[in-house]
Amino acid sequence: MKSNRLALVALLVFMAGAAKAADTAARPENWRAVDPQNLVLMDVKYGRIALELAPEFAPRAVARFKALIRAHFYDGKSFYRVIDGFVAQGGIGEGTAATGSYSPEVEKHWPPLPAEFDAPYAKGLGFTPLGNKDLYAPEVGHVNGFPVGRDPKAGRMWIIHCPGTLAFARDNGADTATTEFYVVIGEAPRRLDRNLTAFGRVIDGLQYLQKLTRGDPDIANGVIQDKAKADKILKVAIAADLPENERPRYAVMRTDGPAFAAWKQKRKNPAPGFYVRTPPPVLDICLALPPVRRMN
Repeated sequence: MKSNRLALVALLVFMAGAAKAADTAARPENWRAVDPQNLVLMDVKYGRIALELAPEFAPRAVARFKALIRAHFYDGKSFYRVIDGFVAQGGIGEGTAATGSYSPEVEKHWPPLPAEFDAPYAKGLGFTPLGNKDLYAPEVGHVNGFPVGRDPKAGRMWIIHCPGTLAFARDNGADTATTEFYVVIGEAPRRLDRNLTAFGRVIDGLQYLQKLTRGDPDIANGVIQDKAKADKILKVAIAADLPENERPRYAVMRTDGPAFAAWKQKRKNPAPGFYVRTPPPVLDICLALPPVRRMN
């Protein structure tokens, strides 16, 4: 009987703590509204993907992506290189831009971009450390909800290749990105960190990218050989360009507040009563992507 009473007390304490944490997380001050100027809406036949851009990391890349969207460059193009567990790449197609040779369309209107593999770190951005070591970066944490690596000695920071990361593809040269982009759809290929220009991330609809037709990674590096089977990019728009009543609104949990600190702690051991062997109290940065809410 005594053990039952102790178990009941423990359960009540746990429930009270969970309720308090939920109340804290729900408070408006723990959430950051996504700027519609940096919110991209990409439609495929499976649904809509929402991406947040990060001009503080790669201003030229963000400006180019917005210009391409406003020129309707991607409308009707396809995801032509899709590798299971890796990336989905979209744009004109293999052998055109940033993938071997430049097409006349790209060469004339969209010249190669300077690489923005990392950016100067500014204290005002509010880097929040993850809280444990990383294999690939001196420090990892979050800036405005983006998973970030940082080198304090060099004063540089960069977006990490986690599931959902948006970046420009390129040729072998560093300064060869033009129009082709990719999104990480599987395990984070961290070897790509600081080797390609990452400038945003998916905040909603990653499951629709997961449904894309795959290529064979052993044939043409994953390029889909039958072009008719490649999934189309139906339309891409910037939320700010839509009528206000048609804009989706999103909020990302602030990564510099108590709600996210509590969320991270829970992610380290989400089911304390389940484990036979308690896992070490560490967290991979790609398992710590902050919660996102659709607000309308």
